[in-house]
Amino acid sequence: MKYDLLFYKSRKTAYCEKTLKAKFSQIGMTTNRIIASVAPTRLGETLCESLTLCNCVVIIGGFSVNDDENLITVLSRAMSNSGLSLHNTRKIKGAIYDGYIIKYNKQTIIALPDNPQEIDFILNKKFLEYLKNVYI
Repeated sequence: MKYDLLFYKSRKTAYCEKTLKAKFSQIGMTTNRIIASVAPTRLGETLCESLTLCNCVVIIGGFSVNDDENLITVLSRAMSNSGLSLHNTRKIKGAIYDGYIIKYNKQTIIALPDNPQEIDFILNKKFLEYLKNVYI
């Protein structure tokens, strides 16, 4: 199973990418493309394009931005425009920061903080089993 990795206003990208790849390789998931974005409109365009190529897209970063460009705000706006609701969204508990999973039919968006330790914590065995059951 392939996934697109989108970095949005993130730091520690190499460390986050390495952690994500190590976790996902345990269940046979591999990277299709890696793309960076610093603007919400570019993120939206890239996300739409990625969802046409892969059923799973991971977005890392954008949680620490304290304005209208915060990832959660941007995704909330996109969901309201697309007809998705909170029923499609689940919080993934982290040690300090939480992640989110948005599931619609066979497509999934996973939003993670740009912190390798949090990614390691969030992508625990239980969550990886869930992904494996859904996609593999």
